[in-house]
Amino acid sequence: MSTILYYSPNYIRPTIPVCLAQYFKSDIQCVDIASDMENFAKDFPLKKCPVLINRETGLYLTEAIAVYNYIIKTFCKDPEEIKKLLGCNVSEQSEVLRWESLSVSDFVNREFMYLAPLLGFIPYDADASSKAKKDFEVAVQIYEDRLKDHQFLVGNHITLADLCASGSFFFGFNFAFDEKWSQQYPNITRWYKEVTKSPYVSGFFSDKKQCKQFPQPPK
Repeated sequence: MSTILYYSPNYIRPTIPVCLAQYFKSDIQCVDIASDMENFAKDFPLKKCPVLINRETGLYLTEAIAVYNYIIKTFCKDPEEIKKLLGCNVSEQSEVLRWESLSVSDFVNREFMYLAPLLGFIPYDADASSKAKKDFEVAVQIYEDRLKDHQFLVGNHITLADLCASGSFFFGFNFAFDEKWSQQYPNITRWYKEVTKSPYVSGFFSDKKQCKQFPQPPK
């Protein structure tokens, strides 16, 4: 039995693991949780994805960062490419992990809490929305400041930090971040366009367009 990667097109975090599984031509079977919810929920009661499972080998792997790491180290055959993606030394590896962690936790959570009510995904509350906007702006400014003087988040080439972050930013660029937003955050926009053209993820991003208009609060 091949390893199964459970994902959902409705979730943000599985985007990059699916891209990596395909890029490295792995034998991972990517399965939408909607098509196998009974088994997915039985094996992973938190019902969060991405997760990896291979019942024959006893692999039950949760959490996005762990899934990224497993896919790259298992299916990338070039040791030098692994170093480039994950970091060439302890300092770089730690920096990559830092940005991965921020991207799949505080950043994406704040992004969702800010944008979801504007998009009608969850109920809108004006006071909560104002706080969510401020919280998101604090998080997004960290990326803008970093990318002002750096082409990529870590080092001088694309690492897993960039790939992971691009997956989290996709939610915003797909549903909310219009040209006016890009003018406010030019460094993020430049970086996002470059990273999403990378062969690691271009298969997913090639037909995706930037949102035309920022969503407004419901009347």
